[in-house]
Amino acid sequence: MVKGRWEGLDVVFKMRKPLRYRLAVLDNELRFQRTMREAEMLHAAKSAGVSAPHLYYVDPRGATLVMEYVEGPRVKDIVSRLSSGEIEGVFETLGRSVAMLHASKIMHGDLTTTNLVRQDGRLVFLDFGLSLHTDRVEDHAVDLRLIKETIQGAHPAVADHAMKSLFAGYQAGVGASRSKATLKQLRSIERRGRYARVV
Repeated sequence: MVKGRWEGLDVVFKMRKPLRYRLAVLDNELRFQRTMREAEMLHAAKSAGVSAPHLYYVDPRGATLVMEYVEGPRVKDIVSRLSSGEIEGVFETLGRSVAMLHASKIMHGDLTTTNLVRQDGRLVFLDFGLSLHTDRVEDHAVDLRLIKETIQGAHPAVADHAMKSLFAGYQAGVGASRSKATLKQLRSIERRGRYARVV
């Protein structure tokens, strides 16, 4: 991704470059499809009520998206400076936002604190390149597993507090029954990983 100017606006150009090891016809089609899917998922996320960059222009054949440049710090960079109350607020908001995505049958696919910007008290979700339309509990649990691993790995000092707040927000958003099913699946995924054979 490259920051630049477009029609007088600060933007980010996201370009999917050709991969020379792939057959050109196949590569062009894959880049076209993935560009269109990401544009669609950005729109779907915003329709679900989740903050995401504005999409200004789509060039499917050039495999390029022109998106709003979102001003503000990434959550990854500010967690260590937040008070206990701010941690609770940020991660409960995150849980509610993820619940809004999942309730709208959207899996983010790359849910990390790097892909979240804090702007004017809200969280803006970035990078929908791996997002999917799905209502599978397994897929939603994978989203939660990735953010949990990120928080535990990158922010261990606040991990327990952050995850408790995130799960509280998530349950408030999707309801107790769906939350219970998704967290149960999350534990199942974690057990699979724990006991997987390393060759």
